[in-house]
Amino acid sequence: MENTNKKIALSSTQIIYLVITLLIIGMIILYAGGTFVTPKIERSKVVNNSVPNDNVHNSIDMNALNEIQSLESMVNNNPNNLGSLLKLAHLLNDSGFYQKAIDNYKKYLEKKSTDVDVIIDMGVCYYQLRNYDTAIKTMEKGIMLNPKHQIAHFNLGIVNSAKGNHDEALKYWKKAVDINPTSNIGTKAQSLLDNH
Repeated sequence: MENTNKKIALSSTQIIYLVITLLIIGMIILYAGGTFVTPKIERSKVVNNSVPNDNVHNSIDMNALNEIQSLESMVNNNPNNLGSLLKLAHLLNDSGFYQKAIDNYKKYLEKKSTDVDVIIDMGVCYYQLRNYDTAIKTMEKGIMLNPKHQIAHFNLGIVNSAKGNHDEALKYWKKAVDINPTSNIGTKAQSLLDNH
């Protein structure tokens, strides 16, 4: 009798190990299939002047961090190197370091206060930080300097839409279309008008 009980105990142990092994294999298969991956949040429709529209960074790569450090060193050693300063600001913006990008855009604008593209890029950073009021004021300043800046109008539509200013958003998208209806930005603005 004792011998039979041992076989049952051993058989139960084997079943437990088999179940655990199957669970582990199942978890590995689910993980490899992406079941436990957090979905990526789609970036905003805001257009950044310094980056092609399809250049979306979902994570920061080491090359970008190394380039940021290198550019920071260059700018610290030569604050009047506006090319490096602007490149640093754009790279910080592209990498999601929006406040640092704003700080560097401001330094650049101290020397070149009428660079509308940079003003709009800085507005995009404020938008990304959800500081909609400052984003709107910044982009409106850009439009005052260049009333035909199509991307500025398009982006002002996006920011106003995010803030809940529906009529303002439509006004800016309409202006973006009026500036150049056949451009990439013009067709995007028309699409937004059609869908709102």
